[in-house]
Amino acid sequence: MGQALPLLRRIADYYGYGGIPVPVNPRCRPEHSFPDISQTLPPELALSILSHLNATDLCLASCVNDYWRGLANDESLWLSLCRNRWRYCAAYDSRSPCIHSNLDLFLVLDQGSLQFTTDPQWGIGYLIERGCIEDSPEYIARFMHGTELDADASYYFLEQRPDVMERLISMKDYRKLILPNALRRLFQCVSPPKQSCQRQFADKLLAAFSRRYSECNPELELAADTVYVICYALVLLGVDLASPHVKNKMSKREFIRNLRSALSIKNQEELGHMYDNVYLIGRIAR
Repeated sequence: MGQALPLLRRIADYYGYGGIPVPVNPRCRPEHSFPDISQTLPPELALSILSHLNATDLCLASCVNDYWRGLANDESLWLSLCRNRWRYCAAYDSRSPCIHSNLDLFLVLDQGSLQFTTDPQWGIGYLIERGCIEDSPEYIARFMHGTELDADASYYFLEQRPDVMERLISMKDYRKLILPNALRRLFQCVSPPKQSCQRQFADKLLAAFSRRYSECNPELELAADTVYVICYALVLLGVDLASPHVKNKMSKREFIRNLRSALSIKNQEELGHMYDNVYLIGRIAR
């Protein structure tokens, strides 16, 4: 709301001095006050200003008076907030009977996302029950792809639902991304495994990622199996370079030589760029 209020004050002052009647003489207003938009602005302009607020500030604005409440509860404002935060939702096309307004829809989606953080299976089940997601791997993957969810919770959910994981990875766009940056983008959405017992799912996750990266970047002429091996090499390189316990750090020449002996890679210069990326930016998995 802090960003919209200065704009509101300037516009309201402009209209107040421009001849539109106001209940209080603008010259007699307290120095730090601003006119009520119900008295100074047309509804269309007031809605345009309120569209810059987030959900919390919009709820606070609705507490001012009845006129502000009517504006703040406008369906278009809450639909815009929903679409900005959850790009895909089945309720956008056909709303469940238990959801009566876009404000209700926002609250349901917000509750489901919060529950996903603590109990991913329960959170997805809650959204399916209320008609926000269709109960199929494709639609669950679309929801996760278009929503910023907790990375740890996403890992635990996808570990139980490999069918959703395959579809989710297939929706990612890794075109024109160097492999270390593509891996970082993956781990921003799905946390890397933290225990050795999770190795089996980690292999499946990196295998799906490798296939997708190879599809998105055919000009690199890297097979999925080759990308898979390089992924592990990059993760280990990041640990090697960042760990204070490793005194003899792996050099670029050693990194290229080790991979060159194991893989038939035509463009060895690309391996050097990958090493430089990890060296300058830091480790792949946090």
